[in-house]
Amino acid sequence: MVARFGSTRLRRTLLALLALAVFYGVASEIGSRVLPRRVWVAVHYVEGVELLPPYASLAEEAVFLVRSGILGGGVLVTGGRVLLGVAAGALVGIPLGLAMALRARVEFLAEPWVVFFRFTPALALLPLYVLWFGLGELPKILLVATGVAIVTLQGAFEGARSAAAVHLHAAAALGTPPSMVVRRIILPAAVPAVLSSLRIATALAWVTVVVAELIKPTMPSLGYLLALGGAYPRVPTIVLAIATIGVLVLVSDGIVLGTYRRSTRWMRRRVA
Repeated sequence: MVARFGSTRLRRTLLALLALAVFYGVASEIGSRVLPRRVWVAVHYVEGVELLPPYASLAEEAVFLVRSGILGGGVLVTGGRVLLGVAAGALVGIPLGLAMALRARVEFLAEPWVVFFRFTPALALLPLYVLWFGLGELPKILLVATGVAIVTLQGAFEGARSAAAVHLHAAAALGTPPSMVVRRIILPAAVPAVLSSLRIATALAWVTVVVAELIKPTMPSLGYLLALGGAYPRVPTIVLAIATIGVLVLVSDGIVLGTYRRSTRWMRRRVA
């Protein structure tokens, strides 16, 4: 079942990417032949910059970025920031969310802070993090971790609170120790919500880190590639950076979604 779902999703994703590639090719290649030259130049160029470069230009730029190591370095640096930020945020958010769900005192103390940061854009904290920690790696990773922590905290809290009351009452009637109730009932009930929130948080992490890199671009990073393409300007660089980010988001989302499907088999078996 999981394998079939994964293959179906992969086919759907590949078809969507193929459709996007065909649309881009039609717009960049055929448009110049269908539209009158003056109209095509007017919509295709802005101040001498080609807005939709053909695939030949993209391939040439891709070869340069790969051989120079700029693209590979950007993937490693930006991906590393996302990975560290997601890991740090989840390690803080998930335990705190579970603690809030299990302990009323923890919920009472933490809820005002959680509500405050939940409705405060994580990117608004970037200037403060830069002043506190400088312009290195730490502010960007902390920014990602902050956003991830809030999202996963909410998921863990709601998931732990969703444990079926009938199971909790039955465990209490049987005299089940509290530690076993948490381990056998509450934590399994929280897993789906935790992984769903982690999926959302991972996608938001890519958005956050790229915007942070754009604000203060440092080489190598994917945000630096976007800033470089916009400064010169080089549209092929921008297009390739966007495509790379999109592929990385799809890969990371697929990993989290696959983990979710494998970890919640018991739910589908119980429903069946």
